[in-house]
Amino acid sequence: MSGRDRGNRGGGGRYHGGGGGRHGGRQGGRGGDNYHGGRGGDNYHGGRGGGGRHGGGRGGGGGRGGGRGDRAPDLSGVTSLLSNIVLSSVTPNFSFFMYSIDCKDRSGKGLDSLSRRGTLFNEAIWKTLLKDMPKKQLTDLERVVFFSGSFFYSARPIPGLEEANLPKELLDGSKTDGDSFAVQKVWQFTAPKEILEAPKVVPSGSIVCDHRCQDCTKAFPDIRGLLQHCQETGHRPVFDPKEAGAKAAETPVFLSYVNMVLSRALSERLAKWGREYIDPTKSHEATDRQGNKLGVIIYQAYSAEFGLVRPKGPNKAHLALTVDLRAKLLRSQSVLDVISDGQPGRNFSQKDQDRIKRQWIGETVIYKIDKKTYSIVGFKFDHSAASLPVEGLEISGKPVSHAQYFKDRKNINLQYPNAKPMVEVLGKRKQNIFLPAELICGNELDRRVKEMLPMIASYKPDQRNEAIEKIKTYLLPGAQKTKGAGGLLPACGIVMSENRLQAKATVMPVPMLMAAGVQIPKEKSENWAPVLGRAKFNVEANRSTQLKPVVFFSKKLKKSGAQDVYNRIAKLVNDFKTSYSFSMAPLALIETEEQERHWGAVERYFSGGNKSNIFVLDFTKPRGTLDPAYPVIKQMLTKSGYLSQFVNFNTYQHDQPRDMKRSSIILQGVARQILQKAGVRLWWVQLPKEIPLPAVFVGVDVFHAPRVYDPVQKQRVAKASCAAIIVQVVRPGDQKRHKVEIYSETVARSAGEEYGLQDALSSTISNALRFLKVNPMCCVVWRDGIGDSAFDTLAFEEIAGIRRGLAGGQKLVGAGQQQSAPVPLSYIVAQKRIATKFVTRGVQGHPDGKFGAPPGTLVEGIQGLRYNTFYIQGRAPPFSTPKPVRFVVVEQDKQLNRTSMPLLTWAMCHDYPNWPGPIKVPSVCMHAHKLAELGGSMVDCGKNIDHKAYANTVHFL
Repeated sequence: MSGRDRGNRGGGGRYHGGGGGRHGGRQGGRGGDNYHGGRGGDNYHGGRGGGGRHGGGRGGGGGRGGGRGDRAPDLSGVTSLLSNIVLSSVTPNFSFFMYSIDCKDRSGKGLDSLSRRGTLFNEAIWKTLLKDMPKKQLTDLERVVFFSGSFFYSARPIPGLEEANLPKELLDGSKTDGDSFAVQKVWQFTAPKEILEAPKVVPSGSIVCDHRCQDCTKAFPDIRGLLQHCQETGHRPVFDPKEAGAKAAETPVFLSYVNMVLSRALSERLAKWGREYIDPTKSHEATDRQGNKLGVIIYQAYSAEFGLVRPKGPNKAHLALTVDLRAKLLRSQSVLDVISDGQPGRNFSQKDQDRIKRQWIGETVIYKIDKKTYSIVGFKFDHSAASLPVEGLEISGKPVSHAQYFKDRKNINLQYPNAKPMVEVLGKRKQNIFLPAELICGNELDRRVKEMLPMIASYKPDQRNEAIEKIKTYLLPGAQKTKGAGGLLPACGIVMSENRLQAKATVMPVPMLMAAGVQIPKEKSENWAPVLGRAKFNVEANRSTQLKPVVFFSKKLKKSGAQDVYNRIAKLVNDFKTSYSFSMAPLALIETEEQERHWGAVERYFSGGNKSNIFVLDFTKPRGTLDPAYPVIKQMLTKSGYLSQFVNFNTYQHDQPRDMKRSSIILQGVARQILQKAGVRLWWVQLPKEIPLPAVFVGVDVFHAPRVYDPVQKQRVAKASCAAIIVQVVRPGDQKRHKVEIYSETVARSAGEEYGLQDALSSTISNALRFLKVNPMCCVVWRDGIGDSAFDTLAFEEIAGIRRGLAGGQKLVGAGQQQSAPVPLSYIVAQKRIATKFVTRGVQGHPDGKFGAPPGTLVEGIQGLRYNTFYIQGRAPPFSTPKPVRFVVVEQDKQLNRTSMPLLTWAMCHDYPNWPGPIKVPSVCMHAHKLAELGGSMVDCGKNIDHKAYANTVHFL
């Protein structure tokens, strides 16, 4: 099965997206048919493995054995939680300056290159405008000036750039290859109006100053220290900026500034890696349970970002610092280690060179020094770092080798300066550079390491608590004795509190679940797969639609083995006695090979025209997790409307199983997935009674394929994106279940394009209402992938498109007089990639932060600035911390105010047909994600999927 249920025996695990589950891989990834397993496809690529609560065992690192660790007490009655948000504030006289700049090339066109703008900024400000400033004063000013592309911030005014002197050209191009630089305008801002500022206590006839210096980066605990400093240096305190005409900043501008200050403060203490920060001196090499090294070095990475939160009730918002702990992995073997088989300095034959080029060109590698990534474009096998000169760099007329360059400029003594080859990578501004192979390592992890990630790269709640305290030591004044011991944040008027935000919580009950008339007990609410085995639909065989399976099997499998596995799957499918069944013999058994000979066999078989009731089973031994056969075959089949299921024989050899019971558990999951793809609903979820029926639920998501290296263009290019829209209709039914129908469409998008779906939403919803012949009483939309900055603009464009589609659908269906009014709408954004975490406060003698909140915990006490916001707690393996999803209600019509959107959202999290347990987002939202990922993997980006043929099926699982 690998993409679904693997019982309690290891294999994939939904708790970590496909790596061992609560009981050692209880269920394998909630991904689609068993191709990609835990990643989200069929069973082709299997789950990612990982360990389970009971330790090491079979199936992707999960399984039996091992200790259980601390058991969490009963947390169902929890009412208060501790967040990883540190409340902060700004001083009474807080302000900052923003300067706009204009950079042009010799032809007068604006410069787009950020790196070139940065170079000109440094030349113009530090080497031209302020060249005569004393070094100590200049260094101090550099700490509080922050470049940001088309403008830059400063915590205090820059001499020579007063408003009366602007605009001012600092570089005219005579010394910068024709590129010019000018400062256009300056603004002085205070904190936004929405933020809760520190109160000003002003005695009669006096003024108030901050306990920090206006002329340097020093802050003091009291007024006495500040006045003494000013007397000794001649500096001034910080007074009220409004007297100088400062205005309240817009919230995005304010947050941009304070996060730049935060980034600078952390960068002074830690090394930056992407958007996180690490201590490069503290790391460890990961090992498995037997102590064997896994070939990766793990660093604790600190994530910190300022935002605004509004506790429910007050209108004013708090400045808040969200701190999280993550893992950064670096392969311990360099590219040189890998290609030389541990023998640096060896010579490579032409055959070896060709093999290395095939394997590595186009791959992404990490430069181990600054952790930046590059794409390999070539190798120089006739040069080493000691022999290859740096282009354009000479000393006394002599070329400088790369080995000498790294020693003099980077303070790095290469261990193997004479080792070949040098690696050519794609650098900035599309220029190729050379790096020694010993300084780079592959970015892609080995499959076994990926399976172990949930165990080796996860952190428990108490570890995250320690991370918050660690970050405080880097940011609070006086906590360290290194550079700027007074603290950059308080020197800029930003004050962190010792307190973390607490939130009221409610654990929502599990909704009633039914499987073929069998009610699923609450104690099985985390995994109701065992109950499904007992569910029988009792449809008579002569009334069941018989599917005609066509089996394609790898040449590495024997035909008799493929026939035997088919017989087992057919029996499992038919045992459910649903409205769909398999014939006891497949329509065809076709042997295939790899790649072209794989999809070629599929194409030849179906070249004779469409066949009715076909179901394709593909028994494969894929080449790897990115086997190219999968998207090609899926594109062929979806264009013709055929249902299909891939079963991965590399993940588990079902024709010759080592453990027949485990093989049966996997194939039971395959059987369930087959039936659900055909349109059978194996279980039903009771929705809140207040929701008006018939209801339309809509899920929206966009898949962005990662950039890949194009050898023709010689650069990393982005593939087109794919948007998916799922429309699910729920009609009234009997007391046990409602009637559910589904319609889906995909839309190809430009690379990286997330928004602008209003027309697609309008047409898809209109088509769905007409095709399914429904006049809805309400519509609830869950939109994945929208950031806060898009709420006021792009989200409302999509809402207008949805309303247009609902109105158009009503007209096409022919709504009666009683339904001529607009359909009530709720538009909710689901934000999964957030750093917010919730942990328990002291419970039953345990310290704060010992446990994560239980699944289904609802937190409503942390609001956004303008929109109603709630969090629903997810689940995690016992060696990690549960991660909530933030749901933002961007718009909701008053007719739906009686319906609890948190309860409806939580119920729909139990409705995803590919996972017998609750997921993080509502089912239609996950459907959209799976369909967008499937379409995005195809060459045509899902343009030719036959959506009408797939109506009322979930073919994309």
